[in-house]
Amino acid sequence: MKNNILKSLTKNLGFKILAVIFAFTLWLVVYNIEDPTKTKTFSSNVTVENAEAVTDLDKYYEVVDGSNYVSFSVTAKRSVLDKLEDSDFTAVADMTNLVIGEDGKSATVRIDISASNKYASSIKFNGSTKFMNLTLEDLQSKQFVVSAGTVGTVAEGYALGSVSISNPNVLKVSGPESIVSQIDSVVATIDVDGMSMNLTDNVVPVLFDAEGNEIDTTKLKLSNTTVTIVAEILNTKQVDLEFETSGTLGEGATIETITSDPESVVIKGTASALNSVANISVPASVIDVTNAVDNINMTIDITEYLPEGVSLVDSAQASVDVVVEISAVSTRKIELSTSNITMSGLDSGYTAKFNGDKVDVSVTGERNAVEGIEASQLTGKVDLSGLSEGTYNIPVEISLDKANFKYDTVNVSVVIQKNETTTGESSETTNHGSAGASESAINSGTSGTVDSTNSSETKEENNTSSESSEQKTQ
Repeated sequence: MKNNILKSLTKNLGFKILAVIFAFTLWLVVYNIEDPTKTKTFSSNVTVENAEAVTDLDKYYEVVDGSNYVSFSVTAKRSVLDKLEDSDFTAVADMTNLVIGEDGKSATVRIDISASNKYASSIKFNGSTKFMNLTLEDLQSKQFVVSAGTVGTVAEGYALGSVSISNPNVLKVSGPESIVSQIDSVVATIDVDGMSMNLTDNVVPVLFDAEGNEIDTTKLKLSNTTVTIVAEILNTKQVDLEFETSGTLGEGATIETITSDPESVVIKGTASALNSVANISVPASVIDVTNAVDNINMTIDITEYLPEGVSLVDSAQASVDVVVEISAVSTRKIELSTSNITMSGLDSGYTAKFNGDKVDVSVTGERNAVEGIEASQLTGKVDLSGLSEGTYNIPVEISLDKANFKYDTVNVSVVIQKNETTTGESSETTNHGSAGASESAINSGTSGTVDSTNSSETKEENNTSSESSEQKTQ
């Protein structure tokens, strides 16, 4: 039986083999007709791996526009392709495969594309190998001290105290040399608007170039993304400035006033520190008036004289302009020309003239004012009321402001003569007397002004003088 079975299996064996081949071919044809092989394009973002391989070369890389996004074609059965999506593929650029160009400023890296394990054996990638294009630049790292800044205005009656960075106060910045080299400062800013107490905040530091323009940090790596900033809010108080002097003034000099600009300043500090401050006193050693006879003008920096724990709200008030007004008394002998002395009160019938062309006047007053007196402008007057023929020493009333000047009594020698007349020429005598009075004024060279308020006093002095010093002339 066994032989019969074997015989039947091998009978017409060739036809049977052909039948199997035909059946497989027919199946394959039918399968391909129903599920054909097709090609489809997919896209994927390129993921960078081992980026430190570039930084280890002290280089910074930047992907050329578009090359971090890759498109590729895949061949597979339609049934497979219909199930595939972009997310089923990964594209990886391994920086350990970096190839640097001859100029050292460009590079390429191979992009490895793969499908998920589910479809890896059912698909075929078409086309040539894809590459990511890069530009290279020297990598630079620098450290910057973070400066503290503020925006806004504190509450009324308060002032901003110290503003500091507590953690960290140094920031390390890494990135392309072309950008890092532009960094001039790093500033962390806190908003203190309306604040009346100390304030702490975590803020993002901002990078600036030398012209104050903000620098984009997209391509930079910062050691810290935020820093802690602390703002101190202090009380304020307005106080006067007081000054003392040292040294001995010049002879006859006295200090009239000491003034300053500003006269007062606004200080800031804690409430306890301000309570003990009544004024800002500049020590006597700062203003030395030794031998001074003129005003002293000086600028003083009051910063070093502020009490401990106190500072100025406005630093511009640190420089104070001080004026020490000094009045110096001096005495000067001035020659008064008799041509500048006016005669008055001489009775008609007499003529008078000065015995000499000048007298000395000793004037005492503020030094600059005394020095400013012009001798040619100095005038005086004498009262000859009630005097008859003779020679007299008459006191001169000087035209000086008695509130500002003092002068010693000045006498001038005056010669009075009686006009010659006859009995039959009474009318002529009268006229001649008048002429004599006019002539006396001419001889005296009268000029200047007279203070009328002193005329009665002068007359009394003149009468006394005439009684004691009258000398008759023949």
